[in-house]
Amino acid sequence: MSKALIIGAAGFAGTALRSELINNGYEVVCADVMSDDDSIIKVDMLDSASADKLIADACPDMIFNLAGQASPFLSWQKIALTMHLNVDLSVNICESVARHCPECRILFIGSANQYDMNQAEGGLVSEDTPLTSDSPYSISKNTQEAILKLLAKKYNLDIVSTRSFNHIGPNQKPGFVVTDYCLRIAQLEEGKLEPFGYGNLDSWRDFSDVRDVVRAYRLIAEKGRSGEIYNVGSGKSYYIRDIIGALVELSQDASEKTVLPARLDDDALVHFRSDNSKLFADTGFEAQYDIMKDTVPSVLEAYRAKVREGVY
Repeated sequence: MSKALIIGAAGFAGTALRSELINNGYEVVCADVMSDDDSIIKVDMLDSASADKLIADACPDMIFNLAGQASPFLSWQKIALTMHLNVDLSVNICESVARHCPECRILFIGSANQYDMNQAEGGLVSEDTPLTSDSPYSISKNTQEAILKLLAKKYNLDIVSTRSFNHIGPNQKPGFVVTDYCLRIAQLEEGKLEPFGYGNLDSWRDFSDVRDVVRAYRLIAEKGRSGEIYNVGSGKSYYIRDIIGALVELSQDASEKTVLPARLDDDALVHFRSDNSKLFADTGFEAQYDIMKDTVPSVLEAYRAKVREGVY
């Protein structure tokens, strides 16, 4: 049985990854900077001594690093912290692995926000699409990739990385377009929010169910080529207005009390989507969940339950 260490295990993707690995026969060690779950080791990976002890004690076969600062918006407010969490933390992991378990494979998670979408031909975003430096977040992730390449060469480490596109699911927190509107609709239904307006929903983006995303992470860790970077997405483009429209259709209150903006023609905007050809070729990954049928309704139901329980 292979042993996997998940860093950032208490988060949205980390929770889903834990289930994915356990269901596929892994012994899983979980770590996070904070959690109420006693099965998760509390550790600050920015502290090099703490990071070193965790990895020395666990001595895993695989490490999945899902820790970090993941918001381009927040990165402008916390520039230094963003760099620490996305760069320094990665260095601590690599140096500890080099000392204690140099044969360990490490998966680092990057983002589609690293790409200059304006240079994606026909909206298809491949790993060769030029990168951007339009936020501290994108710079931190590009810097992370550069330092990982250097450390892999210096210490002969087995590192693979992703550039992951949007993913959603019932356990995702507010702060993202789908979860924010699920929360508003649920609060509207419970009389906790007045009828609201809609912001700009006019863009096409690649969305995945988080269960597909973490399955891709497992497959990359198992079958991906060392040193490679893999896009992780559904390979499909969804009109955000259609996703929110599907939520509205599931709510009588939202349908009656709010007005969605008009739908643009399909060709009026660029349909950005992930080119998953390298991921498929190396791992056989294909998305299994339908965003509109499987995922979107489940997110709304989760937020309805949380609003009824008084969580929000």
